[in-house]
Amino acid sequence: MSKLSKDEKRRYQIVSRIMGILMRIGNVCCWIGVVGVIMSAIAAAVIAPNIKIDSTNKEITLFDKTSSYTIKDRDFEFGDDESRVTVKNNTVTVSENGKEVVSVKLSDGSLNEIEKFIETDAPKILAVLPYVLFLTAIFVALMALTLGHGARVFKNIAKQDTPFTEENIERTEKSFKYMLASLVLAFVINFIMSLTTNFASTSSALGTSISGVLMLYVAIYILKAGYENVDKKAEKKEKAENK
Repeated sequence: MSKLSKDEKRRYQIVSRIMGILMRIGNVCCWIGVVGVIMSAIAAAVIAPNIKIDSTNKEITLFDKTSSYTIKDRDFEFGDDESRVTVKNNTVTVSENGKEVVSVKLSDGSLNEIEKFIETDAPKILAVLPYVLFLTAIFVALMALTLGHGARVFKNIAKQDTPFTEENIERTEKSFKYMLASLVLAFVINFIMSLTTNFASTSSALGTSISGVLMLYVAIYILKAGYENVDKKAEKKEKAENK
């Protein structure tokens, strides 16, 4: 870093500060997300067991309230006088208090998917939803910790003459461990969703996570190599001064 000009060093520090601020913002957003996901998981844990779908009698029960729905050819109806969803002649209509709110035209294939979802997929999703949400909260918390340590590393880089410090190495190693744990958890969540439902994370999302883990691993190697080089130079300088 001593070979950098003043202008280069200033630009380097500005970029480091910006990266640190962005990671800190991401860290805060993730912790807010953790709270939101945990609340959603608690709500799902309370509500999901109380939703019963009876495909034989065409009824959906939520707590003590039971509403009937009918699927006949292309027709579907669910709700009551206050809120109702109907599918007729390939058109989905959502109404509130007798007034139409949304109306969408669907294909035959889409209608078949709705029926399949209600009677086949929905019960499976409800069964795993609380667990998936709790695992997701842990996943987001791990990402928050990863970003938190990363923000501190860039803050240190902006303040110091060299990024090759022991603290930066330790924090980058912690970021690597948290991101690796989040990657494993992402595979677990993906496995649960794909095993029980037709929903699963895309391979590109998992590929991005793997790339992030590999980049952190390389960053640790570079920081350690640079730190050892700085130590050797300091040791040589000390020996020369002692002579």
